[in-house]
Amino acid sequence: MKPEKQFEREFSRLMNPYPVIETPRLRLRKVFRADADDLLEATSDPRVTKYEPWGPYNREETVQMIENIQAQLEAGLCTEWAVERKEDAKVLGLIHLNKVDFFNRSAEVGYWLQRKCWGQGYATETLKALGDYALSVLKMDEIIAICHPDNAASLRVLEKAGYKYHKTLPGYISLRGNTADCLQYHVTRWDLL
Repeated sequence: MKPEKQFEREFSRLMNPYPVIETPRLRLRKVFRADADDLLEATSDPRVTKYEPWGPYNREETVQMIENIQAQLEAGLCTEWAVERKEDAKVLGLIHLNKVDFFNRSAEVGYWLQRKCWGQGYATETLKALGDYALSVLKMDEIIAICHPDNAASLRVLEKAGYKYHKTLPGYISLRGNTADCLQYHVTRWDLL
């Protein structure tokens, strides 16, 4: 069996049942329709969606987003975790691994959290937890993060979580009809050693 096929099988096995990842303050778990009200606080906020190619969303669009995520999870097409604060079970946002490359053992991470929790270390804690899980448990070699160069807060989060600048991607994203360059950061399994 080709190494990438073997890795894909092992990845699928490790994702079933869907993993719950815990930190001292947070629980990363499967996304449920009941999370819609909490997620709406973020998806409807123009400051949260400013550097996303989607949104702001209303409640119906947020529910549709959750249903799309659930369908993709069932089909094995994505990984997405709700970021739940343990103390009150409030869902602060989402984090995912996508563009999983079984040949190169890499994936791209993306995340967003509601504005009320910015500046409290939740994003760094979330990103570090998923990165560590992907590199140590899922046996990925590299986790990539793409960030708009004007998103200074997210760039700080990436650096605090141990990600390093890798390269600039010209014209990588279309935001509200404008094409923008993005910065690619990454962390590798060897960075954990």
